[in-house]
Amino acid sequence: MRRIFNPGLRFKLTTAFIALSALTVLSLAYFTIQHSYRALKTQKQQDELVIARNISAQVDEVLGKAKATISTLSGHEDIVSEDRARQSAALDIVTQVTELIDGIAILNLKGGVAAIDRVSPSTLEMLPPDAESARLLIDPVKAGHEPRFSPIFRSRSGEIVISIVAPILKDDRVSSVLAGFIILKNHTMGGIERIRIGKTGYAYIVDSSGNVIVHPHKERLLENFRDNPAVSGLFARKEGIIEFTNKDDVRILAAFARIEETGWGVVVRQPTKESYAFAERNLSFLVVVFVLSLAAALALGVYLARRISGPVTALMEGVNKVAAGDLEARIAVGSADEIGQLAGAFNDMTVKLRRHMEEVERAHAEVLKAQKQLLQSEKMAAIGQLAAGLAHEIYNPLNVISGFTELLLKQQPGAGAGHRGHLEEIYRETGRCQALIAELLRFAKPKQPDRAPADLGATLKETVSLLQAQARTRGVAVALDLPEGLPEVVADRDQLKQVFLNLLLNACQAMPSGGELSARGYVSGGCLCFEIKDTGVGIAPRDLDNIFNPFFTTKADGTGLGLALSYAVVESHGGGLTARSGEGKGAVFTLSLPLQEPGNEKTA
Repeated sequence: MRRIFNPGLRFKLTTAFIALSALTVLSLAYFTIQHSYRALKTQKQQDELVIARNISAQVDEVLGKAKATISTLSGHEDIVSEDRARQSAALDIVTQVTELIDGIAILNLKGGVAAIDRVSPSTLEMLPPDAESARLLIDPVKAGHEPRFSPIFRSRSGEIVISIVAPILKDDRVSSVLAGFIILKNHTMGGIERIRIGKTGYAYIVDSSGNVIVHPHKERLLENFRDNPAVSGLFARKEGIIEFTNKDDVRILAAFARIEETGWGVVVRQPTKESYAFAERNLSFLVVVFVLSLAAALALGVYLARRISGPVTALMEGVNKVAAGDLEARIAVGSADEIGQLAGAFNDMTVKLRRHMEEVERAHAEVLKAQKQLLQSEKMAAIGQLAAGLAHEIYNPLNVISGFTELLLKQQPGAGAGHRGHLEEIYRETGRCQALIAELLRFAKPKQPDRAPADLGATLKETVSLLQAQARTRGVAVALDLPEGLPEVVADRDQLKQVFLNLLLNACQAMPSGGELSARGYVSGGCLCFEIKDTGVGIAPRDLDNIFNPFFTTKADGTGLGLALSYAVVESHGGGLTARSGEGKGAVFTLSLPLQEPGNEKTA
């Protein structure tokens, strides 16, 4: 028996326990780390591809609409007529109403100008040099008889320009060419110049030859990127993801998507050091956890090996069970001698090994929990925006209360029925505030619209009456035009009353020195419409496209939520809210609601 417990066997047993512990921990570590790391990298790659797709779709839509406009115009009777006055008049209209097209002209088949719009005095400067005009604008149309985009070129004034050209047919033959010009620097192309991915990542657009046409760094415009791996991949397939090392020896992750309308491509790129930063941090954390677990397992193996003094058979049976994954395996303790000590040591090992496995699993669960918390924080940020909007809504009823209170203070104490009427208004508006506060406390569960047939003409009239006192104090004259017989619509009356109140208050606040405020209702195109017009300071053209965006405001003390919430309410009713204005010329807001509730249309 004494020969069984020689140093050689003890060494072998020690090695066996170390190998067993290491194999278990390292196997779990390898698969866990690889899966987590690859999943995070794949998610980041897909995120960049989604950005590229979205930019591509936006640019494709904008260019497609412009192309359709030129195509339709090329067949218009005024354009085909060859009457220069009629042609120029038609070109003027299109240039005025089409935002993307900076200039438009009719060219003869030699590239000369036959007619040109009179809106933009610089349209002639948008043409390519005379020697290039026929090759760039005439030859492609003569070859295909279909509207198409020209190659990118530098205009006579040196601007980077693309043209949409369409044949003007007479007797099924090309008699001349209609060309619409787009100066690329004048248009954001989906806002790509402002997009930033991480700290240093960005997006850019190349044409079908690999020339850069939109880039956040203006000095790189028209630089040829055809040798760039991402651009090469773009020409090889519609979309994809690629990693490569650039000329500065920086590893780059790039996603690309083709713009189908023109054959251009969008590339979104970011250094992999930034792209995979979270994955790398997660990897480092897991490695530390598993190294510590491995060290503990190895220490445990050594400890157990030193405690070995029992028969080899019993020990091997226990080891075989553990190797098979049965961490519940135990050796019966029958005595207090060396055999009993061996059994106890083995049992202690399996318990601790299972405990360490559970610690590893908990560590992995903590990583997953952190990921879920990140997603939850994004959701709560969105809910917080909603809560902030509801809090903003409370301001308007309180403003009404303030107006009536101020008025009551100025009246004589014995003003009978009128005094009572104002107190009733205060009571109702206070009740609405209390209800709104209750909604704020339950902001995580937004209230669904309580829709019912509603007379919104009466609602608007009631809302205007609430503001009469405040309007008079500001020197604002209010005019209301509501024809008899305005139809009812199915809507949440309280929500739309809040929209009216917000629009009317904005109008009053836009006239600090007094002015005229008019509100009218009418029916048009199957919709019930309300127009609120003021003679105030107006809205700058650069701000008009942003006024319905959350948190956009031109007021020093504004939150930028009022119009965004109003827009959301109207949109939830299947309607629309639009604005038109000029700086210093007042503003007009138009609210339209379908007369028939969406989803309940009658079928034949």
